[in-house]
Amino acid sequence: MVNPKNIYIVAGGTGGHVFPAKRVAQKYLEKGFMINWIGTSRGPEKKICKELGINFIQVPLYGFRGKGFFTKLKALLAFFLSGLIFIFKSNIFNRLNSPMIVFGGYVSLIAFFYFRGPVFLQEQNTIPGSVSRLLISTNKVSKIFCGFETTKNFFKKYNKNFIDLVNTGNPVGKIKEKENNILDSSPLKILILGGSQGSMFLNESVPEILEELLEKKIVKVKHQTGFKNEAKVLNAYSAYLENVTIQEFISDIESSYLWADIVICRSGALTVSEIIASRSVGIFVPIKTSIDDHQKENANYLKSLNASWILEESDSFNNELRNLISEIIDNRNLIHEKRRNIRLIEIKDAESTIFNEVNAWYK
Repeated sequence: MVNPKNIYIVAGGTGGHVFPAKRVAQKYLEKGFMINWIGTSRGPEKKICKELGINFIQVPLYGFRGKGFFTKLKALLAFFLSGLIFIFKSNIFNRLNSPMIVFGGYVSLIAFFYFRGPVFLQEQNTIPGSVSRLLISTNKVSKIFCGFETTKNFFKKYNKNFIDLVNTGNPVGKIKEKENNILDSSPLKILILGGSQGSMFLNESVPEILEELLEKKIVKVKHQTGFKNEAKVLNAYSAYLENVTIQEFISDIESSYLWADIVICRSGALTVSEIIASRSVGIFVPIKTSIDDHQKENANYLKSLNASWILEESDSFNNELRNLISEIIDNRNLIHEKRRNIRLIEIKDAESTIFNEVNAWYK
């Protein structure tokens, strides 16, 4: 069978789904493919498609798990409407046999309206989401590209031996590795990330925790606030701006990882994968409301290797983080130990592996 030159990318909503899709899409653009991207209006995907010159098909799909009856009913209607939009705009009845790669989240439900070629799933999390589980349980996918070995182990429980499980790692691009160059007398450089949408909890808690350390000039801070949160966080740090950099969104995340000694962050799959790729050391704060507690499971992957710390959202969080940072400042070897352990994890070229695995389907 002739290798395809057209592909469907399905990703939307949050950066955790969209940015891995962007990196895979860039790989296909390098190889001369035409891409149709199916996404929503809620995430950064439409803007990305405009920047990359990718045809964008917007659908109104949204999440319904844990919602009330009427929200679920509206979501069901949106599901069928999305299918009609996709069928109308994608010309799915032509004879080209084109692959589709879905990246999880509710927009991936569009795969149930696609019958012209194989569907591949790239699952970022250690604990797959509801839609990913539905896709494998209904035999809709041909291969699954797993972000972690634990992801692969989870899918093995379904006993779908005819669905290939490939441990590709998550697509994070080529990130330079952090070197062990911390000077014990230098200020501790702290990077704070709340994900692409920011974190109200970190935005409110961390400036207060770091106030005394900033006053003593023994830490420097870079803080990603998320969109529309910059002014509030700027005000919280207002007395210490000499040693604080604040941005709504850090586009050059690689330089920030190279700069930082430690990273205080949520534990979305993409962030955890970037921490691994950059050989950074994370203090993970899993979001309490993540479905299936997948953020905690993502963070546990590194903690089990003694390559990171985890702190829970709780009444004692401020004291726990303050004490941990003080301990690290007093003993920088704690960072070196975590970094030695994280260097033992193999870094994979996920984008190339996914591209080759999809093409292998046609041979």
